[in-house]
Parts: sequence; C-alpha cells; structure tokens
Amino acid sequence: MTPHPARLVSRCARALAFRSQRLLLATPLFAGTLALSSPAMAGPGVPALPSIDADYVGYAVTDLPDHFATGPVAATNNTPLDNPITNAGATLGRVLFYDARLSHDNGTACASCHQQATAFDDPNQFSEGFEGGLTGRHSTPLSNTAYYANGRAFWDERAASLEEQALMPIQDPVEMGTDLNQLRGELAATDFYPKLFLDAFGSTEVTDEKIGKAIAQFVRSMVSYQSKYDQAVEAGTSAEPDFESVFTAQELRGMEIFHGESKCSQCHTTHAQVGDRARNIGLDADNSADEGAGDGKFKTMSLRNVAVRERFMHDGRFSTLEEVIEFYNSGVQANPNLDNKLTKNGEPLRLNLSESDKAALVAFLGTLTDNTFLTSELFANPFVALAGDYDGDGLVNTDDYDLWATLYGQGDDLRADGNEDGIVNAADFTVWRDNLGASWEDFASAFATAVPEPATALTVVFGALLAASPRRRRHGR
Repeated sequence: MTPHPARLVSRCARALAFRSQRLLLATPLFAGTLALSSPAMAGPGVPALPSIDADYVGYAVTDLPDHFATGPVAATNNTPLDNPITNAGATLGRVLFYDARLSHDNGTACASCHQQATAFDDPNQFSEGFEGGLTGRHSTPLSNTAYYANGRAFWDERAASLEEQALMPIQDPVEMGTDLNQLRGELAATDFYPKLFLDAFGSTEVTDEKIGKAIAQFVRSMVSYQSKYDQAVEAGTSAEPDFESVFTAQELRGMEIFHGESKCSQCHTTHAQVGDRARNIGLDADNSADEGAGDGKFKTMSLRNVAVRERFMHDGRFSTLEEVIEFYNSGVQANPNLDNKLTKNGEPLRLNLSESDKAALVAFLGTLTDNTFLTSELFANPFVALAGDYDGDGLVNTDDYDLWATLYGQGDDLRADGNEDGIVNAADFTVWRDNLGASWEDFASAFATAVPEPATALTVVFGALLAASPRRRRHGR
C-alpha cells in the first residue's frame, strides 16, 4: 500500500531539513548503488565529472609526440577550423557518447558498441539496435580517427565529416531510433546538460550542430600514441626510430614483412598506420552484396590497437588476426575493381608467407597496442546512478517522488526501483527520501581531480559498468 500522503509530506519536510547536513558519501548512492543505468535500474544515470575539465587539449593536441605533431601523421589530421578540440567540448562529447538518452528507449549509447577495451570497436560481428535488429555492417574502430585526411566517416564514407556522422546513427531506425527534436528537449530538461553546453559553446541552448561537434571533438581526441611502436620511434627519431633496441627479433621480422612483401604499409601509412582512402581489397569476387563506397570499396581503418579487436573487415567476417593475414596471404579475390596494390602481373597478390612469417606479422601488429589509451579515464564511461533520481534529470526532487508514486506497485516499469529488488514499493520511497536534494554536481566534489589519470581505480569501475550492461548497441558504421 502507498504510504499516506500526510506521512509523505512529513517525511519530505524532515528530509529537507537535514539533507544539507548529510554527506553524499554516506548516502545509499555510495553504499551500493554506484552503477550504470540498466533496464532494472532507476534513471539513465548522471555524469561523475571532475570539477576542472580533463585536459583533452593537452593529451590530443599540445602534448603529442613529435612523430604525431609534425610530418606525415600531422598532415592527415582532419580537424576542421570551426571545431577544434577544447576541454569543455570534448568533455560534453564524452558524456553524450556514453549517454543512453540518445536512443529511443534510453537503452543505447554510442559506447554500447564502441567499447574502449576493444579499441572502441564492437566485439560482436554485427550490433544490436534499440529494438533488437542487427546492423548491416560491423562497427568501425575509432583509434586515431582524427588521422584520415579526407575526414569522411563510416565504412562507405557516406558522411563527409565526424560532425555529420555523429548525428546519423542517433536517427537511424535500426540503431538508436531517436527524433532529434525530442532528443534536444530531453537533454535540455536535465540538470546537467545546460551547464555542459554552456561551458563548451557559450550557451545553454541544445542544438543538433553542437551535439555533432561535441561528439566529434571527443572522438578526435581518441589519439593512440603510447604503444611499443611509439616507444621505439621516440627512442630514436621520427626519421630513424630505434626499433632494434625495443623490438624482439620476431617483431622486427614482422615489421620487415609489413613494409616489404605484404605491402601493408602502402595502405596503412605513416607512424600512425592510418588509411588514406576507400579501397577494394578483394574480399569477394562479386561486389553486388555490398558496394560500400562504390565498386566494393571500403574505408581503410587505422591499425592502432588492432590486436585487441575481436572482429575485422566491414562485415566482421574474420575473428582473429591470423585469419586476416591468411586472407591477404592466399585469399584475395579477383574482381574488376581490385586495388592495384593487391595485384601482381594482373592477378591477385599471393604472399606465400611461411607460418613463422605469419606469426611474426601478428607479433608486429601487437606492438601497435596502446594500453594507456585503452584504459585512460579520459575516454572511460562517466555515468553513475544517482540514487533517487528516478526521472534521470540529474536532481533528486519532487518530480522523482511523483514518478515513484505513479509507478508504485507496477511490475513492468521499474524506473523508480531504487533498491533494485524488482518492484516499485515503499522501500524505493526511502531511497528517494534519503537522497532528496542530491545533484549530479555532487560528484564533482566527490571525484575532484584536475586531470584524470589513466588506469585509476575509477577507470576500472566506470569501464566495467558499460561492459556489464545486458544489451549491446551500436553507434556509427
């Protein structure tokens, strides 16, 4: 039975009277409800951000190593003049990237299928949309996306820029299924987005352009430059890296193959191993099943962190690097549009690598893994549950009580199930009462730090939250 209204008023008054004396860390929020929102949990969650913006500009712009800041790598940077990376802009982009509000059912985020641990790729071959449908292509990895000279996005390069790409999956009827008009209203109604938009763009107004720009800034900040390969480059010079003192003999042999008989470096160029354009690599003799960017051509992705990915190619057909290498070794198919870098004497290239050579190539590709990038809090999920915030606006107030009262006793809608016992009842009122007045900004003082450091304890917590979510989603192909 719902508590008597008079008792509720009395309890609310008492809660308001002593709320200011309560420490956030003493509330149920930090006693066991710190978690990403899921279908059985109240509210989409709130961002736990440092009181001072994280230094994305330092990480991705001003503190780049020389072999990224200058020369051939720098020449491929597609950052537009009207949307440079800023700390506030990338912070907003990070929140948007991980926010399930961007989907129709509040159950899908960009990060649902662009997962940090797998180089912001999806471990699954195809990704599940907000209503359970599967995407037609595999998720695109996002390491070093800023370094693709023409700036185009998706496997078929249908988006002219990352800014344009960011808005397309949000509206896709299979992927996230959101109406942008509705989304703008939902974001503006929260307690935290107006401030984040103000900090990033000088106005609290939520617009489609700002959403696209912020997400693009965050994605461009995903620069990977702290791998074993980079250590070797920095041990010498960009012109003469010291691979001999850093690599094993097997890795050195793999690098020799990468630049030599396999011709890998002709398509994956520079010290960032990035692509330059869409290519037909001979996956099939007939391109009619998927024309890609035309004539069976697909965007060439960076090979950074390729060893931690679990699916490869636009359709995710390969599940190991060994399978990928064997394809280039013996499986390239003849077709009229096959890239000329994969032909020899008019026929598909056959590498005829030995087993030891193939293993060496795998070992070299492993030197491109950047564990600092893969665990950095700069790119980790910032969302936690704010206990009692049943409508997910970032503030525990009477609106959350109204939602709780409306859902009391219902078995299907568990948005107000604050203690996660599978039913909305009086115990969930207690959760709301004990946290009345709490705001998303309380997390800033609880987690205050000027610049998040990679691989901290919080990184482990936040990174595990999305991975534990029961539904995988997809953002961008």
